[in-house]
Amino acid sequence: MTDRITHLYTLCEAAAARGRLVITGHDRADFDSAASCVLMQRLLAAWGVKSEIALHTPDRQSRRVMARFGVEVSALEGETTPEDALILVDHHQATRAGQVIVCVDHHPTDYPPDFPYVQIGDCGACAVMVLRLMQEAGARVTPEDERLAVTALYLDTIALKSAKITPEEAAWGEKQARRLGLDEDWLRREGMGLMDMSLPACELAMLGKKVYVFGKRRVLSTYVQTDAMTQEKLEAILAVLHGEIVREQADLWVFLVHDPSRLRSTEYDLTPDGAVRTIAYDCLISRGRDVMPRVERDMRKEEV
Repeated sequence: MTDRITHLYTLCEAAAARGRLVITGHDRADFDSAASCVLMQRLLAAWGVKSEIALHTPDRQSRRVMARFGVEVSALEGETTPEDALILVDHHQATRAGQVIVCVDHHPTDYPPDFPYVQIGDCGACAVMVLRLMQEAGARVTPEDERLAVTALYLDTIALKSAKITPEEAAWGEKQARRLGLDEDWLRREGMGLMDMSLPACELAMLGKKVYVFGKRRVLSTYVQTDAMTQEKLEAILAVLHGEIVREQADLWVFLVHDPSRLRSTEYDLTPDGAVRTIAYDCLISRGRDVMPRVERDMRKEEV
């Protein structure tokens, strides 16, 4: 084993011997979070380390797509307790009860957490990072494990079009999809994730909701992927968010509109006083790689 793998194994084995070891993704877990949890549990099982998965309100896509892999996401839902040892995947801010011992994430930050094991990598999907940990550890990796990771890569990068993925990794993803016999047309359609814009504004406004705490500042963020946003629908969504930011007592709400068809993103930054700042991008940006690191830097500078 490498030093990194030895350290990871030692921490997890000791934690499981003391009590419950729980793997968890971010709140409103997407497919990448769910797949990362499943792959991490398979790595631990290969080591003979007992663990549980406790997802919090998985989203609809994760439920639908994981079912294609024979995984019932509802069976992975659960709560944690203060006595639990936690493994965070696909996020690095602890939001649930328990003591974090391991964090594996692909969202960059200038302020990495101080956990016993922290691995924050430049990767399009956290599931790919966990897959590579399995390979590094010499654990048995099945084609189904690889399909999970490659599917997560497509779904977490807007079908390999997001700014969070490098051209080299996108080419790798396409090559692996063909090698593994995945339906590339389905992957592209699912990865694009175009929303039904006839849904109520209150539902569209809450898609992909995440909560961030930067120092003493509370930031919420949601997004929608569509090629059919109208000004009327946008205004209705922003009106919902103006109410929500006050109700949530947040300092900022970042709402993103991704248009995969035109390879464009637009950012709307809302503050409690009713102001909205609009930033238009000439590419598909990544919330985790492009937006939130900048927001965190700005928030922390304001506190100094």
